[in-house]
Amino acid sequence: MQIIFYGMLLLTSMLWAGNFVAGKFLVDHSSPMMLTVMRWVIAILVLIPIVWVRERKILPPAKAIFSLFLMGLTGVVLFNFFMFMALERTSAGNVGLLSALNPVSIALASFFLLREKINVRQIAGMMISLFGVIVVISQGHLQRIIELKFNTGDMFMLLAVLCWGLYSVAGRKAMKFVSPYMSTLWSGIFGILTIIPFNLSKMTITQPNFSFWMATLYAGIGATVVAMVLWNIGVQRVGGTKSGIFLNFNPIFTAILSYVILREYISFPQIIGTILVIGGVYLFTSKKRVMKKIQPGPAVPRSS
Repeated sequence: MQIIFYGMLLLTSMLWAGNFVAGKFLVDHSSPMMLTVMRWVIAILVLIPIVWVRERKILPPAKAIFSLFLMGLTGVVLFNFFMFMALERTSAGNVGLLSALNPVSIALASFFLLREKINVRQIAGMMISLFGVIVVISQGHLQRIIELKFNTGDMFMLLAVLCWGLYSVAGRKAMKFVSPYMSTLWSGIFGILTIIPFNLSKMTITQPNFSFWMATLYAGIGATVVAMVLWNIGVQRVGGTKSGIFLNFNPIFTAILSYVILREYISFPQIIGTILVIGGVYLFTSKKRVMKKIQPGPAVPRSS
């Protein structure tokens, strides 16, 4: 049933939101690239035995290599690189707002590269949920959106958004030949092999404590292994465009987890934004019901 895969995508969004909370304990102890490497090394070590037990092989078929490499390059390397470059040059608010364009990027990439169709109802759902994200990020002060001025950092974040759309499309291609487990494993391997040669001098950890290691394990297992496998299953089963709309739940879950774990305040605009996001996702993913009219015609004799 589709509802199961929608639930997986919802859980994925929650796990990724938890990663932002875990990141509160990590950023003071290491560089962003080092954290990316640690996160994916843990994920790879966990995934290798899982893939072996499930599939009795580790190596992917040759016809999947290029797509897996693209997944590692776009989703593991470039997305993080451009995001960190953006954070150095623009505000976190701008980065958060522009990241809400991820579902649009996936839909457009799927439309142009995979020829996935987008109908008017889906566009409306996308716009409603995107508006809900904007309400949450702007805290109800829409003047912040109107006055948004793009700079170099904003351009880097747009490149990061583009990379996530390409990652999702590459995932659809790769999972024609490999399972979501193997695609997650090898995208991580290719990503790490690409990152390490250019960041050896920046790979340092300062004063790690218990919270640091617990947050690192969560980032490596919960927010990477579990989340990425669920995400790839969702992309494989319901398509990149429908999967992408669930990314709009990220700021919603981040606000909730921040309140529960960090005791941060949940505002009224966040509640309104949550309602808009959920409504938009429902409209986007629900099937249109068509009532067929019964046309009068000649009587057909019933068989005995």
